[in-house]
Amino acid sequence: MDKVLGLGLGADDYLAKPFSIAELVARVGAQLRRNNEYLSPKEKSNTSITYGNLTIDKEKCCVFKDGEPIELGAKEYKLLLHFMEYPEKVFTKKQLYDAVWDEEYYFDDNTVMVHISRIRNRIEDDPQKPKYLKTIRGIGYKLHYTGEKS
Repeated sequence: MDKVLGLGLGADDYLAKPFSIAELVARVGAQLRRNNEYLSPKEKSNTSITYGNLTIDKEKCCVFKDGEPIELGAKEYKLLLHFMEYPEKVFTKKQLYDAVWDEEYYFDDNTVMVHISRIRNRIEDDPQKPKYLKTIRGIGYKLHYTGEKS
């Protein structure tokens, strides 16, 4: 009854005592194989993100605009990746800081603004008239492509 209850509550497997180490290792190996087979197609389809004329290759940590590579710093890359994973979503500066930096936010808006400016200088045709990273006054930023897709 314990086995049926455990499996019914969501357990993937059940190992009754006493058990041998060989059986435990074999069961763990089987679970890992099933897990890897389940995740592999999903991971392969999510290795790159394209939005407008921008593409991010997540495996190689590369950004391309119109097929040409763009060099970004580590934080700039992480910021752009965050935007591209959630296009059209508005983020506050604090949310962006929390998503990219691994330290406490000290209400320093300048850090995020400087990195946004650097990204704009690299991805926008005219950083003064951005087609990708939009400022939402009084709130924050969002990724919203207003140009024509090529």
